[in-house]
Amino acid sequence: MSTAMSPLLLRTTEKTDRDSSAGQSCLSLPGVWLPIQPRPRQGTGDGLVTRGTGPVRRKGLEAEKELQGLPLSETGGAVNAEDGPYISPTDFARDVLQVELWKKQEEVLSALPEHRRVAVKSGNGLGKGFSAAVAVLWYLHTHNPAIVLSTAPTFRQVRHILWRQIHVLHRRAPDVLQGKLLDTRWELAEDRYAMGLSADSADQFQGFHSPHMLIVVDEAEGVDDAIYEAIDSVMTSDGSRLLLIGNPTTTSGVFRRAFHEERSIYHCITISAMESPNVTEKKVKYPGLTTIRWVDERREIWGEDNPLFRARVLGEFPDHTPDTLIRLSDVEAAVERWKALPAPVDRRAPVALPDPAHPDATDSGAAGDSAWAGPVEGRPERGLARTDSMPMPAGPNLAVSGDGEVALSVDVARYGSDQSVILRRRGSQVEEIRTFNGMDTMELAGWVAAAIREFQPAQTCIDEVGVGAGVVDRLREQGYGVRGVNVAHSARQKGVFANMRAEGYWKLRDLFAAGDIAIPGDQRLLGELAALRYSFDSLGRILMESKEDMRKRGVPSPDRADALMLAFVTPVTRPRIWT
Repeated sequence: MSTAMSPLLLRTTEKTDRDSSAGQSCLSLPGVWLPIQPRPRQGTGDGLVTRGTGPVRRKGLEAEKELQGLPLSETGGAVNAEDGPYISPTDFARDVLQVELWKKQEEVLSALPEHRRVAVKSGNGLGKGFSAAVAVLWYLHTHNPAIVLSTAPTFRQVRHILWRQIHVLHRRAPDVLQGKLLDTRWELAEDRYAMGLSADSADQFQGFHSPHMLIVVDEAEGVDDAIYEAIDSVMTSDGSRLLLIGNPTTTSGVFRRAFHEERSIYHCITISAMESPNVTEKKVKYPGLTTIRWVDERREIWGEDNPLFRARVLGEFPDHTPDTLIRLSDVEAAVERWKALPAPVDRRAPVALPDPAHPDATDSGAAGDSAWAGPVEGRPERGLARTDSMPMPAGPNLAVSGDGEVALSVDVARYGSDQSVILRRRGSQVEEIRTFNGMDTMELAGWVAAAIREFQPAQTCIDEVGVGAGVVDRLREQGYGVRGVNVAHSARQKGVFANMRAEGYWKLRDLFAAGDIAIPGDQRLLGELAALRYSFDSLGRILMESKEDMRKRGVPSPDRADALMLAFVTPVTRPRIWT
């Protein structure tokens, strides 16, 4: 009887003999001989790891102690967790899925068999989601019975991120992995399945029990504490495992506590973009991983001391100092609300968008280029013509729902490197951000006039400090009812705020904290919001950090943030005296 040797067996055995009388192959490990029943060829999946057959990976004395005389499972190719899986997660990725992992992905997967709780904080584009998909497939394939649950803050994230990757990987070895694979469910038997759940209700996690449980929480920073309490209730068996993966953008919650107060019960892993092979070797070794170009762009746009750089590049939690105006987690939550809004009604012809070279890149990243709000996954890639070469997709158009009036705001550039910004919102949702470089006040006034005619805003607020007064005067001369705002003037609450700028930004802070604002994922806007700081003057009034002081610490002028603040400010009406 002939036996086809698999690449796995060839790599893992020191010696392989065949008992001609019994028709069996034998796997030789130091001091241990295990019979391996031959399996007929089944297409491209033959010879790897199959249900009901396969070698148990162990080394030296540990293998001899644990595996001598251990019978193979007769019901599906897996043994109890205490006996160990037939194949390690990293070998499973290499030999079954035939994918190459980089060292941090191997570190994450290797931690799962050894640790009950694993928490991974990571920068952007470093393959943490790919590792989670491999983990789901590996765990269910090597444990029987078993239940694997995956979750994320929204079902869109569950379906279109992790489970889409699971489908891609499953197609690499369908004859080996087998089972019935649906949209967000993979079933091998009634007591052996994986499924994706959204984290919008803790009740969804009730009633799941198995000797072997794996719970994968993707985008773990955005999952409420109540969901984690429900997850703990299903981790009652000794064979349970929990994998948390996310970006460290929060300053509180279970995900952050896993790396601080509760670190003793978690195995913690940090993945920095600086460790990416594409960064360390300064060339694209692993397509799709973060590149040195992207890191340099983030450094140019945000600066290394920006909380966004720490979280999105270095994989470190932001330092939430007492003088931080808006928490980074609140900014990120506002972006997620914008993504979840209904798709806009298309009122314009589509424009050609640049092919995004990096999945995390949402602007050009080059100094002086205009940023753009998207494209964001799941949103239409359409927009208006721009004044520069980079088009910008429109935000959610809520005109058909009548959800709020349209308002325009304009921040007028004062210096050569600054940008003029026209921002449009409808209710509390930002619909569009346009930026302009090197434009004189008369031309900018023309663009504002065109926006007023097209969108018929209920209010148009324009920064009239310095050269902005020229834009205000020109539009008024043409008969447009614009409102000039001088943020250096006194605030409405004079005893609380030093000026209108501080009052306007504090109102913006309250909108973010209350979850009453939705903004597009414009990376420059996010960086500017995260960099805002405040202090108190000698009278105890709130005072925003000046732009001059921001420049001293390497932070660019917050042009987009200023436009956002102006969009929500309530101007103080003062009579103009003409002489």
